[in-house]
Amino acid sequence: MKIAVLGYSGSGKSTLAGKLAGYYRIPVLFLDTVQFLPGWAERGREEGRSIVSDFLKKNDSWVIDGNYECFLQKERLEQADRIILLCF
Repeated sequence: MKIAVLGYSGSGKSTLAGKLAGYYRIPVLFLDTVQFLPGWAERGREEGRSIVSDFLKKNDSWVIDGNYECFLQKERLEQADRIILLCF
């Protein structure tokens, strides 16, 4: 199972993604942890893309939360079996 969780900031994407990953016992990737280093320093885009690409290649099942278009959004959504959009 591959699940993409998208939505507004503060809508509960990370909470839902964590719960789904626990329920299905599959790996989760929080894109905020890809975008930001400790101290809210921004990670380079190429390094971030590489992290997401490796995660997609390494895992047959996953949950990924976040909207970041620059981190292979097209590929993530094409691969996803389920796309959840939180609109509140």
